[in-house]
Order: sequence, then structure tokens, then C-alpha cells
Amino acid sequence: MDFLRIEERNQRSTPLGVFVAMFGMNDPAQTLLQLERYVDEGRMEMSEVMAIQFTEMFLADKKRDVDAQIMLVKGLRILCDVFLVREKPARAISTVKILHRERKKLTRTLSNGAPQLLEKMTPAADDYRRAGNIYAAAGKKSAATKAFSRCEKLSSGHVASALDACKVLPMNKKLVARLISAVNMSGPVIYANAHFFVEPEHSPRTSLEEILSVLQKAVAVGIGPKDSCLQLIQRLEDEKTAIERGEAAANARLQAAMDLLKPQHDYYEY
Repeated sequence: MDFLRIEERNQRSTPLGVFVAMFGMNDPAQTLLQLERYVDEGRMEMSEVMAIQFTEMFLADKKRDVDAQIMLVKGLRILCDVFLVREKPARAISTVKILHRERKKLTRTLSNGAPQLLEKMTPAADDYRRAGNIYAAAGKKSAATKAFSRCEKLSSGHVASALDACKVLPMNKKLVARLISAVNMSGPVIYANAHFFVEPEHSPRTSLEEILSVLQKAVAVGIGPKDSCLQLIQRLEDEKTAIERGEAAANARLQAAMDLLKPQHDYYEY
């Protein structure tokens, strides 16, 4: 079935019941997987329609159980991202506000009934990073700055957030200094799947190439602590070169953890 043709024919006047049948929304988990596939394939118009109907269906249910609340929060995250990609920042702002509200409800529910599931939730910091990008796209610089700052307070050393702030907001000394601090806290450069990146604990991995690009731009335009930028650039490039030459582990953190598991003595010597 060509869902895109159906969507173009019916547009948004299609009754919700038809969408339930069309997208199999009686199985929310399957619908989410389908929605994620559409996003990965770049079918953003289709993804927007699906995500709107998916989230509205759950929001209309005032007696949602925990599973439904989890699905709603996941759907809202996707909808925020789709609105941002489709350059609809006003709608993205409205949606991210609902996301914050519904995530807090989910956190309270799990805290009371299933606290062991809290650690499996997407960190709230990631939603504030998402909000920072949304507010920046809408030209709301103050709100974006506060959102990125909130993310980094919730997750110290959140390189991805600090990098986004430098890219989507007017670069300034404070933003560059925060990026330098976050990268310095993130540990050594890692190489995997043909890419170099840094990966702070409990935070998303971030492209080394993008970090170096922003730091080099900061040096070129004279924004931020120049010496600290140059020192960090040199360290990152040295670590990348060492991995390329085979002089350092592709993932030094993982290698160190594996080394700890090795026996310190050969007990057969005794």
C-alpha cells in the first residue's frame, strides 16, 4: 500500500479511525517502528502526518496507563524532530512544551510504581538539547541558551549540546569555553564504524570532525580562549593520529575496562 498517495489524497481531513486502520495504530509499538523507518528514509511529510495522529490519539485518552504514556513521550520526541527538519519551529515549540510536561508525568508515574524503569528512560537532558535547537530555529536565542544550559546542568559534560549551541547560536566566548570544558571531560577520541568521535558517559557520541571544525572556526574569528582551543585541537588530532597509526586503542576506555578483567597473576605458576 502506498501510504504517501493516500496521505496526499486525504490530507488531514482523514478521520482518526481511518488512520488507526491505515497505520495499524492498534499496535503502538509496531507503529513507532514504522514511523522511525519513515524518518530514517527521509519521508518527513508522511512521518509528520503519522506522528501527529499517533500523539493526538494518546493525548485524547485521559486515562492513559504507563505503556501508553511511554508511547506518547516517544511519539512526541519524533514529532519535535520532524517539525524541526520540516522547518516548522512554531509547531515544534508547542510540541516540545507538551513533551516536557508528559515526560515529567511519566517520571512521576515510574518513580511511584516502577522505579527500576527510570534508568531506561531517555535522559531529560536530551529533551532540553532538543528544545535548544528548536528555540534557536525559531530565532528565540534566550530560550535556546537556557535550554542548552539546562541540558548541560542535567548532564555535565554533554558535548553534543555544547556543540549544538555553538553551531545554532551566535558564537561567543562563553559557548566556546563550555564546549572546551565538555570535550575535556569526555575522555579520549574513539574510532568505530569508520568514524572518529568522542563519547562522554551517559551522553550521545559526537563527531570529532564537527568538534574540530567549530574549534578551528573559534580560533579563526578570535572568539573564546585561543590557547585552550589550540591545545584541545592538538590533543584531539594527536589522539586521532595515534589510532590511525595503531599506536593507541580505537576505544581506550573499553580497552581499559577489558584490561581490568584480565587476571593479574598466572596462578598456574605456583
